[in-house]
Amino acid sequence: MQGSTPQHYTIADFLKWNDDKELILNPKFQRGPVWLTPARTYLIDSILRGYPIPKLLLRTQVDRNTRRTIRDVVDGQQRLRAIIDFERDGFPLGTKAKEYKGKRYSDLDDDEKDAFLSYKLTCEQLINASDDDVLEVFLRINSYAIPVNEPELRNARFDNEFSELVKELVPKLRDTWDLGVLSDRERVRMADQSVVAEVIGYFLQGVADGAEADITKLYEYTSHKDFDTNHLPSFEEVVSIFQQATDLLVDLKKEPIVQRPHFLILAAAIMYAKGILPQGKLEFDSLPHPEEMLRDKEEIVESMRALNGALSADNDDEIPISLRRFREARATTQRMKSRQPRFEFMCAALAAALPTR
Repeated sequence: MQGSTPQHYTIADFLKWNDDKELILNPKFQRGPVWLTPARTYLIDSILRGYPIPKLLLRTQVDRNTRRTIRDVVDGQQRLRAIIDFERDGFPLGTKAKEYKGKRYSDLDDDEKDAFLSYKLTCEQLINASDDDVLEVFLRINSYAIPVNEPELRNARFDNEFSELVKELVPKLRDTWDLGVLSDRERVRMADQSVVAEVIGYFLQGVADGAEADITKLYEYTSHKDFDTNHLPSFEEVVSIFQQATDLLVDLKKEPIVQRPHFLILAAAIMYAKGILPQGKLEFDSLPHPEEMLRDKEEIVESMRALNGALSADNDDEIPISLRRFREARATTQRMKSRQPRFEFMCAALAAALPTR
């Protein structure tokens, strides 16, 4: 690495680089692209008022054959996405923008547009840095701010067919994320990649413990030179499982039953019903036969409502005795000790055979 070089570029420069495909907004080092509306509004409002914003960090590489300069965003992707989306009329400004509230870029007057486009962004450039150099810088930057979590480290560390499948799937599962499986904050920290990775893991190994360290082991397993990538499920197979689970929960949006621990086990139960779930660490002895499952959607949805009622009740006296075991299994949501009973209840729900007494 040739060291870092501070520079100043206008927003117009970045917009042109993006149009010319000379700006890479989502390299593997970055966190997810989700940013909450108040933060986007506050950033754009700061720019319109001429206030300084934090500097960006780019990896700048010159292609000697095409004579083009390509810029990877090492730190600042969310800021640049907000800027680019705003210029494309992608969102109106929120209440934090005061007199700009409700305005899109096209609503600004000419002077305001000129000020926006000519605003200078401070950038630090890593010239011809290797991936290892960039990863080290990324980790050091984030060690001074919010600690880098396990999904973010995996996103930077792994680059194989498994990790690429995970990254391709996450943005295609919008209906699932809209249910409330994860909070916006969790998605910012790449928990959506963890959810997708787990479900792909079910295709490979069945259900096991689901702590982040266990998911990292799955990434390591699929990175081994002896791993046969032909064993990976197809993009369409994974989407199908997510969509079926989402369809059964669409009327329970934001309810406890849609949250990550329960959604994952519902996905596993659907895979069992379709005959594609390896046994893993689960016991299958007391389950309904797959042919008895996924028959009557209306009855299954009612069963999901019953399970949700068990989760959301204020106390045990409000729910049938037979469902209290499902409620009690909330305590250790990612461990097999709680996953086994929740799996049994989910399978019973898919067979419309929940105990009701």
